[in-house]
Amino acid sequence: MSTVADTRDALRRWIAEQSGKTSFENLADDTPLFRSGILKSVQISDLILYIEELAGRAVDVEQIKPGVFRDIDSIFRSFFAHDHA
Repeated sequence: MSTVADTRDALRRWIAEQSGKTSFENLADDTPLFRSGILKSVQISDLILYIEELAGRAVDVEQIKPGVFRDIDSIFRSFFAHDHA
């Protein structure tokens, strides 16, 4: 099982690599991912697939609420927090 820091770092690394607009080191957990242009909406499906890979389970896309992809904090709370409770 990965730690909270491992999961957040994995998300940060994936986002930085996919965007090409920021580095792993410059991406904070509260950096707005879409408002700042780091990610584009067309990348959401790839992000969901990566979240599923990291979490080891499927994401029920019908249960996704607005704002869950706002930043790494929101992604972690929405998809991983119960794993690390």
